[in-house]
Amino acid sequence: MEFVDPPPAPKPKEKEPTEKFHKVLIKPGEERQIKIQKAQVRDVQEILDLVNGYAAADIMLPRGPQYLYENIRDFIIASDYKVPVYAMMETREELHLIVACGSLHVLWDDIAEIRALAIHPDYQHLGLGKKLVNHLIDDARLLGIKRVYTFTLTEDFFRTVGFKRQKREELPAKMWGECSRCPKFFKCDEVGMVKVL
Repeated sequence: MEFVDPPPAPKPKEKEPTEKFHKVLIKPGEERQIKIQKAQVRDVQEILDLVNGYAAADIMLPRGPQYLYENIRDFIIASDYKVPVYAMMETREELHLIVACGSLHVLWDDIAEIRALAIHPDYQHLGLGKKLVNHLIDDARLLGIKRVYTFTLTEDFFRTVGFKRQKREELPAKMWGECSRCPKFFKCDEVGMVKVL
């Protein structure tokens, strides 16, 4: 395991940085070359940066590295192939900036949850959210899943991709398994939404 030094503490009279995301230096009209694919273990840190960037603003639930490694097969990523990050020395493989992620977590034989849907702020309004959700729904269909649900603060977005709000008491009991461990359990502000496939 590699040891990474923590970020330096702010000096007196120096404000803590408010920016939680890496800035992407792409001109507004510049073409992007985005590819959606299954996540790999090497992508965990970038996924954590995306998800926890929003968690810091209380927009998403925070995730830790153990959760990501244990559930990496659930995740898909969107990478911008116009933004190379670095080349892996041994394989000479060029990696690209991960600009969005999402996961499909199967709960039972007929239901799965869309989780951790995050789009880098510089890549919003490009339709990436819909593309990721549709990709995850296609995966659910291939698995034989009949219903997909999500808990979200962005009800309007999920309505545009065919989800309908459902009362908490109407949601299947299986969906509540992890809720008891959620930091928002007693003051949940998220809306439950379901899409029948």
